[in-house]
Amino acid sequence: MLEFRKPNIDDKETINDFKKEFQDYNSGMDETGILLKSSIEEWLEYNLETKESLQYGLFNKETNRLLGLIQIRLVLKGYLIEYGGHIGYCVRPTERKKGYAKYMLNEALHICSALGLNQVLITCLENNIASSKTIEACGGKFEKIVYDNLNYHANMKRYWINLSTK
Repeated sequence: MLEFRKPNIDDKETINDFKKEFQDYNSGMDETGILLKSSIEEWLEYNLETKESLQYGLFNKETNRLLGLIQIRLVLKGYLIEYGGHIGYCVRPTERKKGYAKYMLNEALHICSALGLNQVLITCLENNIASSKTIEACGGKFEKIVYDNLNYHANMKRYWINLSTK
């Protein structure tokens, strides 16, 4: 059974386990905000205080295992306008290819719609086939490829999802 919700202090152990798995797999923790560089408490406090983004997690209710995180960015400025977009997500390495990213993205799109957004920008690395397929499966329409010379130093695919048709 899956549960999509905001992480809280009771999730400290599973968030730490999530973070450790990414470190053990030497995998990037994109779209988790400051989690990689901060303590769980600092990360949770930041998520409560910020007005610019919302952080949600997908949990296995039976095991209380954090499967993935998704960030909804309410304010696009700077890097986010061209490269980051409104939504970013990551799924723990041992839980990939199970449809969790698609599940989280669909849930996040409902939240965006409820918040009054008409469309959202979502990006992914050009070579991230799984993410491209996830975005397209959720209604993403390819716009163009841009070169991210600030963070990834790689080509990024830009997609728009029209929420009025969802």
